[in-house]
Amino acid sequence: MKAAAFALDGRSLGEASVVTPWNVGAGGETDLDVERLTRDFIDLVTELVETTGTQPIGIGITGMAETGVVVDEHGAARHRAFAWFDQRGAAELDDLPPNLRDAFAGTTGLALKAECSLSKLLWLQAQGFTINTGDVWLNAQEFLGFRLTGTRATEPSLASRTALWDQDGRPWTQALDLIGASQDFIPPFVGAGTSLGVVGDGCPESMQGAVVTVTGHDHLVAAIGSGAVGSNQLFNSCGTADVLVRSVPWVIDADSRAQLVAGGLSVGRHALSGHTAVLGATRFGLVMERIMAMLGVNDHAERSRLVNAWQNEGSGKDVVSVSEPGGWVNEVRISLHDTCSPDEVVAAAIDYGIQSMRGCLETLTSVTGPSDQVIAGGGWAQLDGVLRAKGGLLAGLSRSAVTQPGVRGAAAFAGIAAGITDEELTRELARHVQPPGQHPLQQQKETVS
Repeated sequence: MKAAAFALDGRSLGEASVVTPWNVGAGGETDLDVERLTRDFIDLVTELVETTGTQPIGIGITGMAETGVVVDEHGAARHRAFAWFDQRGAAELDDLPPNLRDAFAGTTGLALKAECSLSKLLWLQAQGFTINTGDVWLNAQEFLGFRLTGTRATEPSLASRTALWDQDGRPWTQALDLIGASQDFIPPFVGAGTSLGVVGDGCPESMQGAVVTVTGHDHLVAAIGSGAVGSNQLFNSCGTADVLVRSVPWVIDADSRAQLVAGGLSVGRHALSGHTAVLGATRFGLVMERIMAMLGVNDHAERSRLVNAWQNEGSGKDVVSVSEPGGWVNEVRISLHDTCSPDEVVAAAIDYGIQSMRGCLETLTSVTGPSDQVIAGGGWAQLDGVLRAKGGLLAGLSRSAVTQPGVRGAAAFAGIAAGITDEELTRELARHVQPPGQHPLQQQKETVS
């Protein structure tokens, strides 16, 4: 978990972090106690406030979208919260009635995989868990917001990852019936940037009075934090997970949702009000990390040299092959062919990333059409070779100078909840988008001169 403080003009004032209190079982089962998570969260924000000497006026919360808990009428969590990648419930999803399986992708905008919240609820049900009258589902961020303010609410982009919500704009009653829940199981929608209330007396005095907002799915909030704040924009998060986030100002129909899911993408509400988000991902960042580890290259300057040596697609001479297991897991197998230099290995890995992204983009644009602006952010986007490689696919690609886009986006929404208008947010964030080929350091030198 990371907390960061920002001034109203966007300046970073400091940050703090703590290890998320996951419990990992012998079979890879991963979960946590949300009350412990809440205590750690409050301690983290308190530490940040004390070390920066600030007084928060707004707190925005973002993070993983599928992890959550059933909360009873008295406000107590009834079970531990499962990590989004925890595979419990996979067998129960496979046993869904044929009509639900057939409708799943077009209704929810998600693949029929165990990552969704419904999977975990089906697993709990198989263990004898029952949903009672007055119970509600709260995502982890929504639970934190509830603990700070007492307000039970659902943020739309998080609801989109539960598989309990029909993307046409209503609860998916068939899924709710399956787990024995009514439509009241999903609290009222409250959009990102809308106040849930202020931090109350149960928290440290340094936090009290700050407006709280749940800002939504971390990939979407990172897109906004990087400057992708308009309609018809495409954001490429170049981290370990190489993610494409496309915003469109309309609701994508069920047939098109099914088409996108069949192509490996997902569809749901955006953290931007009135927008739909289409997400696609490749393992490019993961492959690059593994390649660099295989080469023993940890130094940023040497990584830059190897990546920046890339010239054009095919320069890797097919010396690397990548095999991927089914499902979305952090596993890849990388094989090297013949005798090859480090430059050729890295070039081949970049070629793999381009090829992976090409298929994702073709499916995406077949439904959404071309985007008006493309912005890249994250660690790998700061290397010219990666940006040049992706620029061949993403016309007009710009690089965001924001180094922590997720927390930056969450803080921006907190500013809106505290009274800053959307227009001011848009102007402030747009300053962080650079033309292709311009580094933050270059920009700084030009400003100085």
